[in-house]
Amino acid sequence: MNKYGRLTQRHWQEFRPGRIAEIDDPEAFFAELGTDVQDEVRVRWTAERLTAPAVAGETYLERAGRLQQIRHEATAEVLREVVLLPADEDVDLADDPHLTDGELAEEQWRESHLHDLLAGRSRPGDFSAAERVRLRASAPARLLELTGLSDEALGHQGLL
Repeated sequence: MNKYGRLTQRHWQEFRPGRIAEIDDPEAFFAELGTDVQDEVRVRWTAERLTAPAVAGETYLERAGRLQQIRHEATAEVLREVVLLPADEDVDLADDPHLTDGELAEEQWRESHLHDLLAGRSRPGDFSAAERVRLRASAPARLLELTGLSDEALGHQGLL
């Protein structure tokens, strides 16, 4: 089992024990998942590395640092999508007695679409301007960065 398989296993043991109990052969599952994560990191890193423009006058150390940053970003994306899943005991929004039916529906809509953005199944341009406003409502700055909904990212895409 590689480092990603071990990381997943430790994270899931702590935060998703119910999910582990459903797996027939956890050792094989985490070994295979670790290999899949490693392969996906490699694919994303390679794709980004090949499409990243060369920087004129860049020294060897600057290039090495830039490529390492690209690898860290690819790794972080894959870990968020596959490994660092929410805890089993995360509270369901429907259990919050303070939310009206309309507020609950809005939160569930926002949560679903933000998750799709984080997983790469959708992009900010897939949403209307009004929907982007709804998605951005009360979201922390880091989440806006990760989903491409930050002012800077939307500005670069001509969506702001």
